Amino acid sequence: MLQLIKKIKIHKSQGRKVALLALDCSAAFDVLSHSLILRSLETIGAGPLMIAWITNYLTGCQQFVDVSGVHSDPWSDDVGVGQGKRLSADLFNLGSLSNALWTVLSDLILYADDGGDIISGASDFELNNNIRSIALLRSSWFNLAGLSLNAAKSELIGFFGAQLEPLTIEGHTIHPSSSIKFLGLKIQHDLKFNEHVDDISNKMRSAAGRLRSEGRHLLICDRRTLFNGWIRSIPMCNGLAFLPHLCEAQLQKLNAAYNSGIRSIYGLPRKGYAPISELCARLKLPTIHQIKDYILLHEAWKRRSSFYTQFEGATTRGRAKLNVPLPNQKGVFGSFLSNILSHHWNNLPLEVKLEQSPVKAKNAIRKLAFGF
Repeated sequence: MLQLIKKIKIHKSQGRKVALLALDCSAAFDVLSHSLILRSLETIGAGPLMIAWITNYLTGCQQFVDVSGVHSDPWSDDVGVGQGKRLSADLFNLGSLSNALWTVLSDLILYADDGGDIISGASDFELNNNIRSIALLRSSWFNLAGLSLNAAKSELIGFFGAQLEPLTIEGHTIHPSSSIKFLGLKIQHDLKFNEHVDDISNKMRSAAGRLRSEGRHLLICDRRTLFNGWIRSIPMCNGLAFLPHLCEAQLQKLNAAYNSGIRSIYGLPRKGYAPISELCARLKLPTIHQIKDYILLHEAWKRRSSFYTQFEGATTRGRAKLNVPLPNQKGVFGSFLSNILSHHWNNLPLEVKLEQSPVKAKNAIRKLAFGF
């Protein structure tokens, strides 16, 4: 998601028209060719032992159809990696390596059977031509890989005023949308996140109602555990992709929905005054703003190698703390995650910046962001 958003913004900063084409295929995990996976392994240099092991893993896997508990006769084939199996996503990634190299006309963001082409053009005319070319190339790869294009679930969206034409491929028409859901994140044509904020706010409120109903006989400590799984996890999913770009009003909206879960833990009325901050601190639960800070501080530490620079000249207090000069914060460049992280890197204490243990660094950052 981070790469996708960054690529779109880079094309925008260059004055180009941008679109995202997300093609879907039917029963992808069940029909991907075994030979394609094994040949891809050979191509990237896997040894004979690994290839023999994966061949053995794929051979003889049985499939069957389940209708209301009644199973068909099982069968084996030379296709499929199995939906939900431990190695399914990794094997699908291997099998789709050639898809990423199929064309240089676009940037393909791909994970398992979810992927999208970021396509650009100097004008709307060039952009639409490039979209049609990419769609034909992807369709040919699907056919050669033994996959079936599912146009009903495929989506097309243009960004920042790009005028897109309906795309017809293999007899199916894909109409441009103003927003799409990609890898769990609602992406709008203007790269704002109003719809995603509304979506996850509704999810948190619904989960808070479920917690209030199903957890009414549980202890507060048990309701806290359910809160972490049902509510706190929602804004943290894809948090790095959207939380840094929200305005204060959007953060407040998320916080209000999040606080409904805090009220459910204590069995408080849905409306009216309540010392939410004090209650969060008592349960050692962070607020939305604290979650945002933690995610950014932790990501800045994870990218610490990019902030280690050799300074020339006198050693200032900032240089002694390994601080970096803040990059250009104006326009589209100011919204790049790498620029936002520079500020949070400078906010980290020196001992955290120098910490090499992921566990120790994570605990220190949690204490810094959450206060507990």
